[in-house]
Amino acid sequence: MSSKFTVKELSKIVGVSSRNIRYYDDIGLFKCSGTLENGYRYYTIDKIEEIFLISYLRQMGISIKEIKQHLENRNIDEYDAILNKQLNKVTFEILQLQRIQYRIQKRISSLDYIRNLPPLGTVTIQTLPARRIIHLKKEINNQLDWELNLKDIDGESDLSPSIFVGDIGFFVDMKKVKTRGCEEFSGVFLIADDPLYKDSTEATDLCAGNWLTVYIRGDHHDARKYYDVLLEYAQENKLTLASYGVERTLIDHYISSDPNLHITEILIPISN
Repeated sequence: MSSKFTVKELSKIVGVSSRNIRYYDDIGLFKCSGTLENGYRYYTIDKIEEIFLISYLRQMGISIKEIKQHLENRNIDEYDAILNKQLNKVTFEILQLQRIQYRIQKRISSLDYIRNLPPLGTVTIQTLPARRIIHLKKEINNQLDWELNLKDIDGESDLSPSIFVGDIGFFVDMKKVKTRGCEEFSGVFLIADDPLYKDSTEATDLCAGNWLTVYIRGDHHDARKYYDVLLEYAQENKLTLASYGVERTLIDHYISSDPNLHITEILIPISN
C-alpha cells in the first residue's frame, strides 16, 4: 500500500468526509503532507492518528479553535484545561436538559390531573399538601395589571419563559368577593415546583389542609359567580373559611380551541 493517500483514500480509511478533510486543511487545522505532481493533496500514514484525534475532540464538542491551539502547542496541561472546560460546559447543558425534561413531564402530569377532576360545578372538600409558590402581593384591577405582574414573577426563573397556564394563580380577598370585578385580585402567584426557580424572597407556601373547591367550565370571567355557591355551601355545612381564596385557570384557549374544555379552579382554605 502506498504511504501517500489522496483525500478520497484517507476519507475511506478514517471515516471522515473528503469535504471535512479539505476544510480542515484550508483553515490550517489539518495540513496535508504535500501535493502530488498533478496538484492533488496527499497525506502520509502519520496523519491518520492526527485526523482521528481531531474527529474525537470534535465529537466531544470541542471547538476547532481549541483543537488547533492544542495541535500547535501539544501541551498536556493545556490539553487538560481544554477537556475540563468542555466537561463543565457539557455538565451544565445536561442540567439544563434535565430541567427541560422536568417541565415536559410536569405538563403531561398536569393533563392527567385535569382528566381526573371531580365533575365540573360540584363543590368538594380537598385535603391538599403545602405547595410552594412565588407570591406578589399587589392589587390587580385588570388583565394588563396581571400580565405586568406575571412578567415580574418570570424573572425568578433561570430559564425564561417560565410562565405557563396552570402554574399561574390569583388571590381573591374574600372580604371583597361580593363587589370585586372578575379581573380584580389581591395578588398573583406562580407554583414554584420548577427546579429552574431561584431562591426568592417572595417565596412562600399555600397552606396544607382542607380546601373548599370547585372546578368550573370557563375562565376568570366565568368563575366570579361561583363564589356565592361556595359561600352558601360553607354556611350550610357550618364551615369557617379563610379570608382569601385562590383562583387558577388550568386550561384556556391557548391549550384548547374548544371552550367547553376551558377549566378554572377556585379554592378557599377551611379554617375549622
